[in-house]
Amino acid sequence: MTDEAVEISITIRVAESERKIEEKINLEEIEETIQRIAKKAGQESLEMSLQEIDKQIAEQVPRDWQNVGTEERWLVSSIGVLRYKRRIYLDEKGERRKPVDELLGIEKYSRMSGQVQEMGASLACMGTYRLAASQLSYMIKTPISHSAVQRMAWTTGNRIADGEEAERRRVFEHGDPIEAGRIKAPVLYGESDGVWVHLQREKHRSAEVRVATINTGRKQIGKDRYRFENKRCITAIGLNSEQWQEQIVRETHLHYDLSETKMLISGGDGNQWVRHSFDRMDIPQEFVLDRFHLRRAARRTFRDKVEAKQIVTQIRKEGFSSVTEDLRQRIKQAEGREKQKLEDFYRYIHNNQDGLLDLDKRGIDLPAYLGGIEGNVDKLVVHRMKGRGRSWRLPGLRAMLALCRNCDALKQHSYRYLPLSVPTKSFHRVQKLEVEYSEVLFKTMPILHGPDQDKPWVKNLCKIVHDHGSLFSRSMDF
Repeated sequence: MTDEAVEISITIRVAESERKIEEKINLEEIEETIQRIAKKAGQESLEMSLQEIDKQIAEQVPRDWQNVGTEERWLVSSIGVLRYKRRIYLDEKGERRKPVDELLGIEKYSRMSGQVQEMGASLACMGTYRLAASQLSYMIKTPISHSAVQRMAWTTGNRIADGEEAERRRVFEHGDPIEAGRIKAPVLYGESDGVWVHLQREKHRSAEVRVATINTGRKQIGKDRYRFENKRCITAIGLNSEQWQEQIVRETHLHYDLSETKMLISGGDGNQWVRHSFDRMDIPQEFVLDRFHLRRAARRTFRDKVEAKQIVTQIRKEGFSSVTEDLRQRIKQAEGREKQKLEDFYRYIHNNQDGLLDLDKRGIDLPAYLGGIEGNVDKLVVHRMKGRGRSWRLPGLRAMLALCRNCDALKQHSYRYLPLSVPTKSFHRVQKLEVEYSEVLFKTMPILHGPDQDKPWVKNLCKIVHDHGSLFSRSMDF
């Protein structure tokens, strides 16, 4: 064995500038020393590159800009902390401009590079801020506090959410076209659901997060295991039903080629805003009541599990009318709590009778690739935002929802930020928890979907409702 050290020399040349790093490495510490030298070389290269960029900018700034000197700045980058100087200018309006910072996307008073902010934000959506701070500090070998990670998450997440909101306004308020997606989708499957999250220091104690998934089918990845194909997830907080539907329409058009889409099969638990989440898609739609919620409602109503299973099977094969008389007789004979359960079950399947039959019983030869919304709600919201006494401020909740949707793209630094137009502060507030006008307007009418739906007077009523006409200004042929 030899005790001699290894000499390493690295020359860094940027334009006409040149720096040299020389160091002797003890063989016992070769890995740690090389890692330190590589980090130092990266910092030197980045600092020299910024100085060269600043020189080139100085030759191209407008003539009416005034150079008022240079300022030093510390920056935490993905390769550690570095210090650099850049020129400061006064533009034609007398405002201070820092072209190098603007080119790097570094905001005023910020000390983190854009890449570090994305690293911190992606780590924050997988665990607590303290855990993310510990992981980020280890990765970049620089101490980072949990409050700094929180600021990264709020800044990055709300920037994503602001861009999505600006795009929704651009399309639905200003009438700009939507860029068509490239994924062929002969049939689309959509589901939506909601989950309540605790709030702190807000007007309300909790808020409902809306979640939707859209996919083109599923494929088998193992025994009794499947994965949705071309899945797109959408989450929102603070949007009313109309804005929620617009967001779904925009996301769907961006990712799927709808020119050949023949049908949308939607599913949900029967909640009113859930049923109407996909109403603005302008595609023939079939609603299927989520089988998990249907079975759960039956089990809660009937003590005998075998009987509950038989009733669910009968409902799925023959529809609401096949159990109507039996349930009415049971309700008349029951008393107390049992009667209340039967009435609730009857009301539940009555309000969702158009979604009870299986697709093959409706004459539709398509599989119902539904039932995955609960798992997606857990992955996107529950695992990160509920449990262990967690509660949120609305800006933090809004930001975290955006981060969880785009976590993979942020990890790879491949997320394409949308043109930013910061919305008003009202979008950081919780939606009204009372029934909103748009939901009252979209309440379902069971007669339009029941056994009498083919009768002439029902068709006339359906036409009046969907045309927003008045019952007193039109004549109806009974």
